[in-house]
Amino acid sequence: MSCNCGQNHTNSQCCNGPCGISESNTAACESLPSQIQNFTEQFFGQIVKSEVEGRVTWLLPCSLETGLENNPRATDEGLACYFLRLFREGIIGLTGPQGAAGASGANGRNAYTVTTAGFTQPTLGAPNVSVATLFNPAILQDTYVFIFSSGWYLVNSADSSGTLSLTLVKSVTGASGTITAGKLVVPSGFPGVSVAGPAGPQGPAGAQGPAGESLTETNAFSFATVGTDFNLPITFTAVNFVNSSPAVTLTDAGTYKITAVVGLVGLAGVLTSDVAAFKLRNISNSSDLGGSTVDLNFLADTQKEQLTIDVIATTDGPNQTIALFGQATTIDKIAAVALRTTITAVRIE
Repeated sequence: MSCNCGQNHTNSQCCNGPCGISESNTAACESLPSQIQNFTEQFFGQIVKSEVEGRVTWLLPCSLETGLENNPRATDEGLACYFLRLFREGIIGLTGPQGAAGASGANGRNAYTVTTAGFTQPTLGAPNVSVATLFNPAILQDTYVFIFSSGWYLVNSADSSGTLSLTLVKSVTGASGTITAGKLVVPSGFPGVSVAGPAGPQGPAGAQGPAGESLTETNAFSFATVGTDFNLPITFTAVNFVNSSPAVTLTDAGTYKITAVVGLVGLAGVLTSDVAAFKLRNISNSSDLGGSTVDLNFLADTQKEQLTIDVIATTDGPNQTIALFGQATTIDKIAAVALRTTITAVRIE
């Protein structure tokens, strides 16, 4: 007997056909579409279907597409494989609320220590030394430490008193004698070795520079071998030691570094408020050298001091003379000392 799909049949030989549809499905004779519908609803529950570009997709209930919160379903993982994995690996429960903060832990230790006594710097010929330090559990046997101003050492042993048995592996440059207490000791790696690479090729010669400017060295120096000290007046006046005057003549125009060292002495009746001042002046063109004025006070009777004037000066012609001028707030209370006063000029450009 045949079963023709395309017609409704109730015959028991045809009710299980692949396309048999009947309005009178019974437990004894249920069509395949009815069986699939019943299985799907019983296994999955209510399914939402949608069509995208001619393809039907299912939206499963109970978030089965993603799985449990702490047991997510992998991308493209079949549902049966997902269930099997859960059975094998076990299900991780939901994360509970955060617990209360625990008590604070004990303070940690520094990763360094210091020497508490001095020791004699060892050598590679006699490398072993015992060093007293503050105990620190970070300093371990068979590791390396670096001691400031001494070098790198292998730790042979370290006890609870802080005593370290060390072997020198490399000294710092110049380490010798006694390494005093209080030196920093830090864990380190084995000291590296500096390796110089080969010299690179010589670069091309540079362009020849411009010809240098010809310069005739011109120096001058003024000092007195004999002379009389010069009592300072209340207005700037050229210092005169009778036998000589502190001045230099610059024979060539140019730039000079000029240094004057002036000896001073307090005279009878001088007060600490009395001020002595000096400057350098180009007497050939009647102009002061900028930045050359200096002063001093708080001199006592017979007390000697020195002032230094150090300036750069440029002359605009040959044979110009630079002289020392001085003054004081009170006449005849401070003197320039003849044998302690000099002027030096060196041409620099």
